[in-house]
Amino acid sequence: MGLSFGILAVSVAVAGAVMFVAMPRCGTPGPTTLFLRFAAVAGVTAAGSSAMYFIYGAGGGILTLVLGDVGMILAPALLIIALSALEGRRARRISAVILALVLVVAVVTATVPLPNSLAVKAVALATACGACAWVAAHSRVEPFGSLRVIALATALFAVYSLSRAMVGVVIGWDSPLYRYAFSFAPATILGALAVVAIGAAVVRVRFGPRVETEPAHCPAGATVVVGDWNLASAAYGPDRMRGLVADLRSAARDLDPGAADVPRGTETMVPDAVSALGARLRNVYGWEPEQTILLVDGTATGVIRTQQGRSARRKRGSSRS
Repeated sequence: MGLSFGILAVSVAVAGAVMFVAMPRCGTPGPTTLFLRFAAVAGVTAAGSSAMYFIYGAGGGILTLVLGDVGMILAPALLIIALSALEGRRARRISAVILALVLVVAVVTATVPLPNSLAVKAVALATACGACAWVAAHSRVEPFGSLRVIALATALFAVYSLSRAMVGVVIGWDSPLYRYAFSFAPATILGALAVVAIGAAVVRVRFGPRVETEPAHCPAGATVVVGDWNLASAAYGPDRMRGLVADLRSAARDLDPGAADVPRGTETMVPDAVSALGARLRNVYGWEPEQTILLVDGTATGVIRTQQGRSARRKRGSSRS
């Protein structure tokens, strides 16, 4: 019993230290800096978790297994915090939920013998990865492609982890299917591939969104975007540019709840959209005049192509029917 309490104390200390560092710092440095910090720690945590499993397999004792499970849950959990930081959102609530999940896994691993504890860890890992995939898939931060890679990688690993638990419980932990597809070796290989894919996506986020090579298409409405992207990025930096785009989209939704996001801006039905949004951003969001002059009509500049006539004809046709 004393050993179990000692293991739990170490696990609580590890998880608590990570959450203590994460919670107060979300929203203090730049969003990209915070994102890179937490993403890097997530990668290190995943690698450290695998190391703990290797040590456990070599006779390292239950403590290494508990630390491995804690690290395995923390890796996708820290990615959730990283993505929240990238969007400028604080992560106090999600950090509390993550801490509770990590503590549950630590308690189960320390007190419940294998393979039952493995099933609980697999389900918890599927939950963390699934939540990370959802956050990444619904993020409005550019570049969208990099975040979709993170969403896909974590979603696949969530499905794999849940399948691992189901195969182990239903078919058997010693079955050939589990041994060849879900044991430590294949799980480690798949996890390493996911880490590599996510790492590449994180590096891509570091350099900000690329300039659109092909104009995007919007179904209808006026489009307002942040123009002179390269020049403005050099002046303000990628963090501030993301903030400007986020402010523009929020201001558009203030005036038009049906406004839709487009690359580097918004599509809205607000009359005289550039002037109206510029005034809103100055009065409510504190934009300076040199920032509001960056707003341009996306259609006129060729950044966005709309199909207003086609949509209007479709609407008139449906009203007659």
